[in-house]
Amino acid sequence: MSSLGFFGRGKKEAEEKKVEREKTLLEELCKDDNELYRALSKTLLLNLELTKKAGEMDARVERAQEYEENKDYLRARVEYQVAGELALYEGKKAEVQKLFKKAAEIDPASPDRSIFEFLAKKENAEKAIAVAREYYARKAK
Repeated sequence: MSSLGFFGRGKKEAEEKKVEREKTLLEELCKDDNELYRALSKTLLLNLELTKKAGEMDARVERAQEYEENKDYLRARVEYQVAGELALYEGKKAEVQKLFKKAAEIDPASPDRSIFEFLAKKENAEKAIAVAREYYARKAK
């Protein structure tokens, strides 16, 4: 058997395994919207209670503003991001848009900037909230 045949078979088997894999709940809810999936996979809260213990949305925004005033933009972005994630959980569209827009602006070098900009748009925030609501409802069961 040639080495090419060996490697070719391994590739085919790997592809078959990839096809057989069941979709995650988030993949199922996002359907074929890859941008929405990418955004939510980075912003859905996996342990809401742990996150909420660190402070509610308003407290996070206050801390973000303090960090921003002190020119600590990385910490400000993180606080705006977490506040946006809490707003997403709570289904507050205007806050989702505002907070993720702020996170994108405050730290333009963030590798997640495109995600923040995606969620700052009205139609994307609406889709994200709808999927997040269903996701959290199913996970609570």
